[in-house]
Amino acid sequence: MNYTHRGKIDVIYIDPPYNTGSDGFTYKDARFLTEFPDGRPIPKDYPLRHSSWLSFMNKRLKLAKSLLKDDGVIFISINEEEYAQLKLLCDSIFLESNYITSFTIKVRHEDRILKGDKPIHEVTEFLLMYQKSPSFNIQKRSVDNSSPKDYKYKIKELIDNPEIINCGGKDVSVFRPGEYEIIECGESFENLKKINIRGSIKAGNSSGRFHMAYLESRRNDFNVLYKVPGIGDDGLGYRYFISRKDAKQANGSYFQGSPLNRPDVKEIPYPNFLDFEAEFNDVGNEGGVPFGGGKKPIAFIQHLLKICSNKSNLKILDFFAGSGSTGHSIIDLNVEKDASHQFILVQSPDLTYEIKDGKKIPKKGAVEVFLAGFERIVDVTRQRCKNVIQGYTNAKGENVDGLGGSLKYYKTGFVGKHQSKNANDADKVELAEKAGCLIALAENTLETVKVPKAAKGFWQIYSDNAEKKKRYTCIYHNGDYDKVSDFVAKIDELRATDKKSKFTVYVFSWNSPDFFENEFDDLKNIEIKAIPKPILEIYKALNG
Repeated sequence: MNYTHRGKIDVIYIDPPYNTGSDGFTYKDARFLTEFPDGRPIPKDYPLRHSSWLSFMNKRLKLAKSLLKDDGVIFISINEEEYAQLKLLCDSIFLESNYITSFTIKVRHEDRILKGDKPIHEVTEFLLMYQKSPSFNIQKRSVDNSSPKDYKYKIKELIDNPEIINCGGKDVSVFRPGEYEIIECGESFENLKKINIRGSIKAGNSSGRFHMAYLESRRNDFNVLYKVPGIGDDGLGYRYFISRKDAKQANGSYFQGSPLNRPDVKEIPYPNFLDFEAEFNDVGNEGGVPFGGGKKPIAFIQHLLKICSNKSNLKILDFFAGSGSTGHSIIDLNVEKDASHQFILVQSPDLTYEIKDGKKIPKKGAVEVFLAGFERIVDVTRQRCKNVIQGYTNAKGENVDGLGGSLKYYKTGFVGKHQSKNANDADKVELAEKAGCLIALAENTLETVKVPKAAKGFWQIYSDNAEKKKRYTCIYHNGDYDKVSDFVAKIDELRATDKKSKFTVYVFSWNSPDFFENEFDDLKNIEIKAIPKPILEIYKALNG
């Protein structure tokens, strides 16, 4: 992926092993965490437990960072076992200046005890959030601003000639107790709203700043009302301030009317506490596959996407895919929001069993998955995505309709049967075809276009799945140019069917591919590129 998707990912969400010391089957947490090579148990507070896990995460997070766009973001689920260590690791990789927040997630009810061996019952987990760079623009949540709630005060002046004092060049009217009346009435935008002057308000708006500059020094004159002209955006032309009622009260307040440009909806920041207890409690019913306690609710992952972007065409990566919750979330979101997000799931093909006495025995924590017929974790990941696309029956026996969509499944592996210096023709052809697949992945053109048998070993063509204005990736990967005319003829044939299609043509060339331009009558909607250097170097090694 660091070739195909470097700098192309908008959002990464991962749910890595938590290093709890239990033998969870996903990446087998306990393989290096519970005992020394001689079998002696590693104490829970032994530094090796943290260092091994950190080494495991360090390699993956460094690679992940290069996959993110400059305005990309990463979310990492974790619990208290490794939270502190992970925070320091992420500070070093993504930089402390790019740390956004740590969410606290309520995942279970306080009365639902999982283990009785801990002095404090854990009901929350954590979620670290880092941006790739300051180019990231975090979203805010929209809330209703159309209700007149809190606008319930009227102020009646009982005298006509109040004392006048000068504050910052303003003639401020002073009403002492008995010279004014504050009336609490029904909620209406015709009334005033009372705001306590505390915290960020003291310096955050003009009213707070005026109070701190001119009225705070009079704080021991209790229950005094000040009418300040020329301040506020409510169209009244003045604003009322009132000092604290007694020495026990910390701050004064001011009264404001409804702003003239008040929108019906306003944006406020998301909180860093999220309550998903109900969703975590019901997560076993999602996706139609068993996975013990390792699933994350789709509503939880969808909420994270709301926080990080309002775009409808994000690329989302999860390289600890597990049960496929991220894929399920995106398929569901695409249907609900008519979006075109793309997800990429990566999962190690860890086995759910081990061989004992010649028999397959389910691993600890993987019994339910193994007995359901899944011998590898990646099979669970894939099946869940298929279930969501095609439909499935959940754990309650309810039929869940398929949501549609498409899924491509790729398996990494070594190519060829010989070392590069001894590669035969079959090895070279296989490598060329697999490398072509990598280039197509990088261009996000995942559909194979049918070509003549004579093209094998010379050229390939891929496309996206658009009905019109298709994008094609055309790859001529042989140093022998005898088949170029056939290659160009096929491209011209495709161009004729849709004149608005775009073609990216990759050419095997040790130097500039510009010479290939002469093969086309015109270059409209055609971009010619050299086969990328990393792949070219492999070709070079194979061809001596």
